[in-house]
Formats: sequence, C-alpha cells, structure tokens
Amino acid sequence: MIAVNKPPRDSFKQRHHAAAFAVLEQFSTGLVEYARAHGGTISPDKILAALDTLRGQENLFDGAWMTLETDVDTVKARQNAAVRHDPLGRLMVSRFAHLLEGREAGDLEHGALSREILQPFFKVIRMMVGMDMLQEIDGEIHAIIVQHADEDDELRDPTDYWDHLAEEPQVANQLNLVFARMALHFKDYDRRKQWMVQLVNDNLPHGDQAWTFTEEHCVRLLRALFRDVRAALSKPERSAELVARLGSENVETLRNVMAALDRDIAALHIREADNWK
Repeated sequence: MIAVNKPPRDSFKQRHHAAAFAVLEQFSTGLVEYARAHGGTISPDKILAALDTLRGQENLFDGAWMTLETDVDTVKARQNAAVRHDPLGRLMVSRFAHLLEGREAGDLEHGALSREILQPFFKVIRMMVGMDMLQEIDGEIHAIIVQHADEDDELRDPTDYWDHLAEEPQVANQLNLVFARMALHFKDYDRRKQWMVQLVNDNLPHGDQAWTFTEEHCVRLLRALFRDVRAALSKPERSAELVARLGSENVETLRNVMAALDRDIAALHIREADNWK
C-alpha cells in the first residue's frame, strides 16, 4: 500500500507543497496526453520529447510561481522589519550607513553599497562573531536603551536617534567588541577578504538589476566597521581594555589586521588619485 503523501500542517510549507504538486500534476498530465496520442506507451525518448514540449509553454507554471513569489516577498518584508526593529542590527548598520546608496555615497554607479548587502552582512557577522556573543551583547544593549530612555526619544528623527545611541559610551564599547571579534577573523587578511567578497555575493538577494560586491566595496566597508577598533588601539588606556577583554596575543593580531587594512586603503587612495588625473 502506498503511503498517502500528506502536506505539512505549517501553512507556509503547505502552500509550497501545493505549488510543487501543481507542477508535478501538470507534468504528469502532459505525459498522459502524450502517451494516449502514441499508443498508450512512452519510451525514454518520448518522455524527453514530452518534457521539451512542456518546457516550451512559458506560462505553464505561472500559478505555482505566483505562490512562491508572494511568500518570498513576505519573507523579505519580515526580514526588513526585523532589521528596522533590532537595536543591535541597526547600531551595526549605523557604522556604515553613510556608504549605502542614497546617502553621502550617492548611487551604485559611483561606488555606493547596495541596500541588498544587509542580509549577507548579518550572515557574515553571525558566522564570525557567533550567535551566543551577539545575543549577550544584544541583551546588554536593550538594558542600556531602557536605562537611558528619554521621553524625547520617540520624537527624534530615526537616523539621528540611532547615531546618538551609537555614540553612547556603553553602547559604543559593546559595538567595538563585536567588530574587534570580527577583525580577529582577518588574521589571514587577504584570504579572509576574498572569502567575505565571495560570501556576500553568493547571498545577495539580486533583484532585476544585479549588483556585485567588489573588493573595493569590501575595503571601504571594513574601514567603516573597524574605525573604532583602530582608534582604541592607538590609545594606551583603551588598548589596555582590549587586552583585558581579548588577551595580548589577540590585540597584536588586531594591530596586524589594521596595518593590512591601512595598506589597502592607501592603495585605494592612489587608484582614486590616478582616476582623477
């Protein structure tokens, strides 16, 4: 006895289950019709021919695709909402918001970062820093927000609010720890940089107009993310704090990473100067 293939109870999965079976039913219907037209049997060659016939029908799977497309749009909307209401996420993005298209960086043609980079960026952070640490720091930042809440906060411009919060010393220290942990993964700087470029591009939710995350984009992004790490390393008291949190060996690694990044930034400035000539 053949087991009944029941769809999952979850409504999201159920819709995709139904969409997938709609595709299979249309394919099987095409095969049955082809078999009836050819004496009731189908050879391998005829199956392939039937598949070619179905492939030529451009609107064949429109119904199933509309179901999938609607749910993809829903997921994207949920992701964007999560980014907007996630304090740690917003604070991390505030470090490089000026590089995003539509801000000071201008348009994509002039080197701005596409906003499609946000989801791949968070994936990179999760992989390098770890969810346990991110959740711990997120909890601490929530506590700081509650502790320093002001009745005028709701009246602030959203951008001004997040910029203001990012400069709060306790918050800045927690963010600095996130990016210091991230920077430690660039011990093999060139190799890790190429890895990051590839990972971001592999996870971009490309729309109609594809955008590519380049090595130059990566250098600019890292410069923005590691800005305060570099500043801390240049001040003895803050450098000592990093040693206490991360250990002297890791702090030495951070210095080497910043030196490698500085070389990339210098090379970038030289290329920009040559382009202006």
